[in-house]
Amino acid sequence: METELSSDESPLLRATNLERKLGVSKIHLKLEIVNPTKTHKDRIAKAHVKYAKELGFSGITVGTCGNYGTSIAYFAEKEGLKAVIFIPKHYENSRVEEMKRYGAEVILVDGSYESAVFMSKTFAATMNYYDANPGSQPMVDYEAYSLISKEILKEVEPYAVFVPVGNGSTLVGVYYGFKKYGKMPKIIGVTTSYGNQILNAFYTGSTEEVRDFVETHLNEPLVSSISFDLQKALEAIKSSGGYVFGFADDTALKYARILETSEGIKVLPASALTMAGLVKFVKKFGITDEDFVLLLTGGV
Repeated sequence: METELSSDESPLLRATNLERKLGVSKIHLKLEIVNPTKTHKDRIAKAHVKYAKELGFSGITVGTCGNYGTSIAYFAEKEGLKAVIFIPKHYENSRVEEMKRYGAEVILVDGSYESAVFMSKTFAATMNYYDANPGSQPMVDYEAYSLISKEILKEVEPYAVFVPVGNGSTLVGVYYGFKKYGKMPKIIGVTTSYGNQILNAFYTGSTEEVRDFVETHLNEPLVSSISFDLQKALEAIKSSGGYVFGFADDTALKYARILETSEGIKVLPASALTMAGLVKFVKKFGITDEDFVLLLTGGV
């Protein structure tokens, strides 16, 4: 079943084949993969570009591993802003070519994602560019992502919502949206077991930087040695009665295949972990007769 959409909304689909396969009565898929660059990042990119223009900036910059930079480049071109994207050299991929096609200047940097963000922030300060990096304008992120929750509530009041977690901005925005627009579900974060600060902090109580992590091309959207929205994400999860679950890459691949064969929907493996989270949640608590929403954040 598809919701009636405005140009900025994404569909909410009932996954009847998955329901039968998993023994869960009501599964809904929030398809952020229909956005212009196939990712939920389009929501915040559009909002940041609009805000940058309102503030009188002629350029915008961000450090990224791919998806967010592509989104920024896309919307910057539409609004006539110059985009300068910093990306770690070892992440150079097809998304870099997309950024360039949208007119962005791409600067490859040595080091990690965090290094790219630092260089972008420094560039913004010295060149008078709008800083669209995580943590720079957090309420822009939260407001943009809150609309996901608003759209969901047009269709259903879910018992739990499953959200991929890297820095935590998406999860915080979804929480903020339910708090603002309607009944609060349990917010369940899903991430990589190979290194994520929010996952570690949830189970150990330690907010130390994660230094022992393994980054792969599959878990890249989720690995986070420093999660920029750590405290707010933990607050959102705990106050909603939620959890965080971590999974290995092979689990991500498994559920991406299941989603494709069952519902004909192709997503990035990191995004498919929302289904793994649902399976683990059901096994842990034995709750099957409720409305569950899986946020599918990245398409292929």
